[in-house]
Amino acid sequence: MKSIDSLLSRKFDRDNYHCVHLLIDAGKHLFEYDFSHCFLGLTGSIDDKLIPTKSAMQQGNLVAKPSTGTIVLMMTLDNRHHVGLYYCGRVLHLSETGPRFETMRTIKRQYKKVRFYDVKDFPQRA
Repeated sequence: MKSIDSLLSRKFDRDNYHCVHLLIDAGKHLFEYDFSHCFLGLTGSIDDKLIPTKSAMQQGNLVAKPSTGTIVLMMTLDNRHHVGLYYCGRVLHLSETGPRFETMRTIKRQYKKVRFYDVKDFPQRA
């Protein structure tokens, strides 16, 4: 397994770098896989509504349990979407306070809805 240390120095920026950007960068770094096609139109400002589109979610299969490389789609208590990447039994995601690498137990306490998507052409699932 590769180290996530280089990803932990990323800084949140509402307009230029948020949870989607970190997930894409993490995919490239950890798996040499580009998740960009799963988030078309979602890399703009976080002030634009971050709402995954139906076509973007068709890039993946909804699964009951995550495995390494699974996209974790979360919904905050105030109905905002948030994404992370499941890696080594934890979720790597970027909040306004910075990168976080948290257990599923912690994630499920913080978010009212959590769903898992395995991307169809992800190399480890091909």
